[in-house]
This record gives sequence, C-alpha cells and structure tokens, in this order.
Amino acid sequence: MAEQSTSSNVNITDAVLNQSPVIKDAQIVNINYTQPPSTSSSDEDEWNSMRKLMKLCISYLEKEGKLRLQGVSAKEEIPVVHPAIHEITYYDRDTVPVDEKYEPEDHNKLFKNKIKREVCFQDLLDQKDRFISIVASAGSGKTVLSLRLAKAFSLLQRLSIHLRLMDANYEQPLTLRQLLLENMFPGHSEEFYTACFSWMQKNADKIVLILDGLDQAQYSLEKISPKINYNACVPVKDLVFNLCRKQFFPNSLLIITSRPHAMLYLPEPARPQVIYALGDFSVFNSHELFLAFADEYLWRKINTTSSQMLSMCRNPLMLQMIICSNIHPSEDIGDASTPTRLFATVMENLTGSRHFQYPGSLDELNTRLQTLAFHATKERKVILTAKELRNAGVDPTTIHDIVVQLHCHRRPITSRLLEGNTKFFFCHQTFQEHLTASHVVNGMPLEEFKDFVETSLFQEHWRVIRRFVCGLLFDLESKAVLGDLQMKKDILKKHLIQQLEIISEKYMEPKRHEKEKFVEQHFLAFLALRDKLFDLYACVGEGKDSSIATKAAEHFPTTLYLPQPMNSDLVPGFLYVMKHVTKQLDLLSLAACSLDANSFHEIASIIKEMKPEQILKMNIDYNFLQPSNIDDVIGLLRVVRDRLMMWDCFIDDDGGRRDANQDERKIIQTALNQIETGLEVVVDIDPFTMLRSQK
Repeated sequence: MAEQSTSSNVNITDAVLNQSPVIKDAQIVNINYTQPPSTSSSDEDEWNSMRKLMKLCISYLEKEGKLRLQGVSAKEEIPVVHPAIHEITYYDRDTVPVDEKYEPEDHNKLFKNKIKREVCFQDLLDQKDRFISIVASAGSGKTVLSLRLAKAFSLLQRLSIHLRLMDANYEQPLTLRQLLLENMFPGHSEEFYTACFSWMQKNADKIVLILDGLDQAQYSLEKISPKINYNACVPVKDLVFNLCRKQFFPNSLLIITSRPHAMLYLPEPARPQVIYALGDFSVFNSHELFLAFADEYLWRKINTTSSQMLSMCRNPLMLQMIICSNIHPSEDIGDASTPTRLFATVMENLTGSRHFQYPGSLDELNTRLQTLAFHATKERKVILTAKELRNAGVDPTTIHDIVVQLHCHRRPITSRLLEGNTKFFFCHQTFQEHLTASHVVNGMPLEEFKDFVETSLFQEHWRVIRRFVCGLLFDLESKAVLGDLQMKKDILKKHLIQQLEIISEKYMEPKRHEKEKFVEQHFLAFLALRDKLFDLYACVGEGKDSSIATKAAEHFPTTLYLPQPMNSDLVPGFLYVMKHVTKQLDLLSLAACSLDANSFHEIASIIKEMKPEQILKMNIDYNFLQPSNIDDVIGLLRVVRDRLMMWDCFIDDDGGRRDANQDERKIIQTALNQIETGLEVVVDIDPFTMLRSQK
C-alpha cells in the first residue's frame, strides 16, 4: 500500500531522525531499567515538553509513513487509497480456548454475516475515548492505515504515539513511561520525560495510542493481568493488558491492529469496544494504485491474458507481487498469467544468505518449508509454533531472514515469508497453500501421491491447493514433467476427468425429476454441486491442458446457472472450458452474477465465437454492464436461438441497475433486423417488452 507524502511544518533534522525508534525485527531486547525518581513539573514545562514530543512523534510518522513500492519507479504523486473498512460483530461466543486451532477457513467464517456497516477513514477519526481494534489478514494494509491514522490525529492536535508491538518485546520489566516515551524517543532528559508523562496523565482525552500488530507480540494476553498503577515496573504484557482495560489513560483513544485470531483469545476485560475489519481495495482504487507504479499498457495486458490477476491486485501485498512479477517475469515460468505461475515466480526469488544472512542451502530450505506447510495444512493450521518450525528443520531465531525477493528496476522489493515471534504465520495464506501444493507435487512419493489424490485432494479443505497442484502438473508452458512427475500428472488427470464427469451428471439430475417437488434441501445440494463444478473448471483453467478442457466440455451441463456472484477467479477456468463446448445448450444463465463490464466482455467474447443458435436461451439479467457492453450484447444475438433476457442488466449513474435505454434498444433492434433469427430479446419486465426481428 503506498502513500502520498505530505508536507509538514516540522523540520526533520538528522538529530531528530536519530532519535526515532530503531526497528529491532522482533528480537528480544535486554535493557537494565531502574525506577525513575518521582519529580514534579510546572504547567509551562509540561507544555514546552509536549510541543517537543509532538514534533518527535510527527517526525517519526513522516519517516515511517513514506511507503513506496521499492525498486519500482513511481509517479511523483501516489494516490492515498484505503481498503474497504467494515464495522463487524466479532465476539458472538465466549473466550476461545487456547488450544483451539485457527483453521485456514476460519478467516472468512469470522466475517461472514457479521458486517454491521461499511465506514470510511473519517469515521475512524471521529472516535473518542474508546478502545477499538482493526483486524485483517496479512498484507491487507493494517500498518499503513494505522500510520495514516496517527498522522491524521496529529494534525488534529492530538498526541499520537504509534508503537509496533513487534519492537516492544522487552525481556525485563519496565514502566509505562519507559515503554511509551523513553524507549520510543531515547536520549532526552529526565525532566523532559517527567513533564511529558505528567501532561499525558492530566490530558488523556488528547492522547491517541496505536499499538500495531498484537499478533506479533512475543507474549500472550490470554490470562487476565492484575490492575497496576502508572509507576509499576512490570512485564510488557501487563502494561498492554492494562492499556486494553483502560486502567491507564481512561479517556484516551486506544487502537490495536492485529490478525483476527489474536483478538479471539482476549478475555472479556481486555476486549475492544468496536472492531473494524479491513477488506480489499475497490476496483477503482486498485487500478489507480496500479497505475502509480506501472502503466495502462501493463494493466491492459494482464486484463487480456489473465484478468483474475487484476482481482488479486485488490490486496496490497498481491498488487506488489503481480506488478513486480510482470515487470520481470521468470524465464523458466513465462508470464505470470495464473496464480500458480505468479507464486512460482515469487518462490523462485526466495533468497537467503547473500542478502539476508540465512545459513544453508536454499533448495534444502525450500523443501523444508514445503514439508512444514503441508503438515500444517493437513492439520488445519495457519498458526505455527517454534517447536513445529524446529521439527521441520527451520530455525525460529532466523525466520525473519527468510524473505521473498522480487527483482525490480533499482533494488529488490522484499517481504518476509514468515512472520511472528513465539507463533508464526506465512505472510499471506496463499504462500502456505502454494508451498503445500509444491510438496504434494515434488515431495510426495508416488504411491502416497496416488492415495492422496484418491482420498483427500478433491475434498473442500484442499480446494486452493488442488488448483495449485493442477497448475504445477498440467501447465504445458512450464517446465517439462518426466519420470514420477509424468506418472503423477497422469494420475491427477484421470481423477480430475472422473470428478468432472461425476459432478456434471449429479448437477443435471434435477432436470430428470422436474415434476417432483424441488424442496429446499435439494436446491442447496444443487447449488453445492454447481460450486464444485466451477471449482473444477478453475483447476482446468489453472493447468491449461486442452485435452482435459475437451473432456470437461463433453460433460458440460446443457442447463447451467453461473454462481451468484460470479467471482472473477472463476471466470478464466469457466471460459477455458467454454471454448471447447460444441454441444447445444438449453439454457445458460448469467443472471444476478454481479458481472462488471470487463467480466461480461470476457464471457461474451467467448460465447460469440460459438456456433449460430448453439444456445437456446440465455439470461443476463441483474448485472452491472456499461453502455460500451452493447457491442458484446450484439455479439450474442447470432448464438442465442429462442430468447435472450436482459432486464436491469446495465449500471446507472448512481451505481444501481437499469434497463437498456432507448438508444441501446434501437441498436439491438437494428442488429436483429440484419440477421435471420426468431430470437426474442426481453429488455423490460415491467411492462414485459420484447424486441424481435422485423424483417
């Protein structure tokens, strides 16, 4: 996530910058503390000291807040964009047991049906004396957002102290003053610290404390800490716990950022009053930020070859990786046109001792990481302990030296592959999933692989891994497969085709029993089968094996309803199979799929290449097409034989839906008159209006 640098009245001198906190990369810090003497200060001393402290805070925020996509030449003005922010209901259960597993699927479960409302950045600035938390998965922009909040509150004349909890893993006990002032801004006089801390106690309503990265703290807040006073010298976890319970600075605003799981374990006294969850960038914002570091040509190229990659750009971390991987694609892998290729390109740049002092062989390290990821995924874990890392041959003390390096114009952009201290996580869950798939493909013995494919791979838990496995084994443009890999490819191909045949036939069963009562449980089973079918299509598209696509097309349902909504990651696989469909289709329904202009254009571009009148009925109602899509609609007229339904399929000026307007209807009518067809085009349901050929 990038930020536009803003001007400030504060002069940032070298001396001030040298007083900014030093990033310690989650190391344990040993400092010999003594209890500070109790001294008093005058109001004037306090005010003068506070003016100096605020300048120090702003200098730190200016320094830390200038975030760039390293190594990529960016435009002078970087757009300030934010991910979607939602207030959510979070604590709908008692405290989670410490030994309960946080599974890969849990992140989505935490937010499903829990959104209360969408908020904006300004809403976060309107907070008063509250304790709030901002939660999100890795790479979603928590730290950047928290730095922007701190800067914005500073402009509102509030003292904003931004503390990375990863940098506060102190081993010795310390006081609150030492945590927030002396260690953050070292090198000042005793009188300065005393005056500032005295002012803070008297003016808590003017303080904003931002504790960034609770999940990266080396301690746990799972047990209730005793209440303490301002001068107590205690472990850091007790200070943080008492900040959470508002024992300190009760009228201040406290903001904590974290991955979701760390907040789940907080006991009742330390739970935030409000929780905000970060989502993705909007399509517009991701495009805007993309163009700040790349250009429209690259955007269009990716949109043409692999549009699902653009949807991944809505995550800040993925945006960086996609831009860098497309600017410098791997010679062995080719264009990063699928998620498998993208992560294969990124993992090729896993670097060690040359840049980050990681000892040992990189190939050996990669194998260990693959094994570690596989066993964690098998046990439904995304949180790993130091013991589990050691068991996999990975040294927890050097884990932060394992980075992903992306080669760019001037210098590499790097991201830590694993984060955490006593508990560890892959920087993005997809890394764990790709490493898991790599173990399945490269690390499993042949007989074990055969058993795994037959018994496990097609279960829901392995859905993303299944796509990566297909991409690694089937992609003909990647490295050639020989020996065991070729046999693994044959085994997987056989079972994937079997699954396509089985699921397609089950999906069509309701058509055979139209006269029977279609009860809700049958309908839910029908939807589940459809979702499985489209996920199999995604596997086919990931592997780009035309022989499998041909077999999938043979079993393609003659009546098919696309998922509602149709996620952009499903579109490429669906279209790859559609290219090979030669049979006549009774109904193809794209209704209520929330298709935007680009997605509909992609789908229409494939359909209009099908045989004349190959589809009997087609439905594109309730989507979000642009006026430019009228040409795509015209392209469908030769392919659909009986009826094309298209009411409420265009987006209006307010973001809602509308019917085709008079100009668009005139264009459709003219096109109908130019072809031999009995097609009826339903453009308006109220009143029920059809366009027919008038020839």
